[in-house]
Amino acid sequence: MKKMKKLVLSISIACASQSTYALTPWADGTPDIVVYTSGGAAQDQAISQVVSTTLAASGTLDTFGDIKSTTDTAASGSRWQAFYFRGNSNLGAGLAGKKIILEKRSSGAAGYGVIPLYANNGAGIAIEHLNIDGSASSDWTTDGSATKWKTAITSTNATKFLTKTVSDGGFLGVDPDVLLKPATENYPEQVKELTTNAVEAGWPLDLAKTPDNFTVVNTGGLVYGVAVTEELYRVLQAAQILSGSLSSNAKIGYYDDASIPSLSRNFLASILAGKVSNWDQVKVVDPTLKTAVSLTDPKILSVAKVASAPVNSNGHSVIGVGRRNKGAAIGAVAYAKLLNYPGTARANPPASDTAAADDLIAEPLVKSPGGASATDNLLVDWAEGTNVSGLNPKSQKVWGIAVNSGDRNPGATVDGATVGKKWRYVKIDGYAPTIENVAAGVYPLWAEGSVLYRTDKASDPQWALKKGLLKAFADDLGSPTVAKAVNKTNTFGLSGIFATTKDIRGFKASVPFDPTNPVVALTHNCYGTNTNTTSTSIVPVADESATNGLQLQLK
Repeated sequence: MKKMKKLVLSISIACASQSTYALTPWADGTPDIVVYTSGGAAQDQAISQVVSTTLAASGTLDTFGDIKSTTDTAASGSRWQAFYFRGNSNLGAGLAGKKIILEKRSSGAAGYGVIPLYANNGAGIAIEHLNIDGSASSDWTTDGSATKWKTAITSTNATKFLTKTVSDGGFLGVDPDVLLKPATENYPEQVKELTTNAVEAGWPLDLAKTPDNFTVVNTGGLVYGVAVTEELYRVLQAAQILSGSLSSNAKIGYYDDASIPSLSRNFLASILAGKVSNWDQVKVVDPTLKTAVSLTDPKILSVAKVASAPVNSNGHSVIGVGRRNKGAAIGAVAYAKLLNYPGTARANPPASDTAAADDLIAEPLVKSPGGASATDNLLVDWAEGTNVSGLNPKSQKVWGIAVNSGDRNPGATVDGATVGKKWRYVKIDGYAPTIENVAAGVYPLWAEGSVLYRTDKASDPQWALKKGLLKAFADDLGSPTVAKAVNKTNTFGLSGIFATTKDIRGFKASVPFDPTNPVVALTHNCYGTNTNTTSTSIVPVADESATNGLQLQLK
């Protein structure tokens, strides 16, 4: 009996010691389980939160991410990242205590969370994933903490860090079907693989539905937004104060709810579809004088404290339009909610990209950044006349507008004393991109996300464990607890991700809205189908099963 007690005590001590240090391939060797995933970056902060709090045992997580060059100052992991940890005890037998690598490819955006999984009737296409197994400490440098690592991955060393394999699961900021519309601006396009500088063969051009033997798990919702360059923000403020649509008490440059200018869905649709060439064409009516002046009129510029409007070779203040690359969730949501594209027959698509050779004469000037960070960079490039994004080769200054997720925090203070990044969100139809406005049914630019994985995979003896990990991950990604932990309070309110009352766990929305319980009682669930099917193409409606009622803004 004494020997038995001693054995149990030894096991307890061993398990405790495993949870007190983080994992690295050079100290801890080969993992027990590796799960490769791909998809968009819209929910990356939530993904990191779920891994650190739900999947990983306390104190065991190390994170690895790429940068594009040794001088790259952007956040690591924009294309690839990997989490190495011991499985939390709540994951159950087979995963608890195991050494696990969960890898995520963001290169190629949401489209790469669909096509490489679904192609070849679910057999998939092998794409480049980050492989940290077998790497040495000399391959990495610390990235702000002792458990976060980064390394430059380029075409010259890509074969060392990247491995070709089929993804085990995918992440999307929308439902998969909205991206799978053949011959549309949503249908994912390929990106070149770094090791070959070429695209992978076998990319289907007509995939239009989820193959059999796939599980799709909704992950709650995400707020998306429309951003404008900082000078344009102030000009819009001045113009709307003049027209009376913004209070005369609003302060130029301020970034509070009372001062944020608003653009209508119809106007934004016209911009996104490329139907307005330059800002000189946009007229503002002075209700007192009953006259119309251009947005670039000196009277408006003076109030906005802008010296002059930037012009192109034609002498016009060209409109910069930041759409998104094909297969990006951010683009798909904006096109669906602003243009009804492609869900409505003959709906206008987003404007086509401008060739670099035409940048100085094109009106409008249209670009498709390949990520949320790339959109940030494009807006800053247009504001400052730089080319960090690579999409402004003529280094033009442009008054630009772009679609983005709603939780990109530019770091500006309410009074504008701290500028932050030189772009700002605007309201849509009078409402800012906040979760509370989504819950009130007045902010239109949002969608539910999803996690995708094969229901069965007989060729993989670890598939039951991998599926269990992905299911635990997907469930928590849609929880109000995770949302509360990662959401950002912008100067005008809370934005980011949220749970919905349609979740099978029965989350309840608070009325009035409670930021510590970010749950929304609206849904894009399709009529007449199972409760797990959503479509960004349809108008969201109240969830009839919500128990606390619906917080409606009746303005």
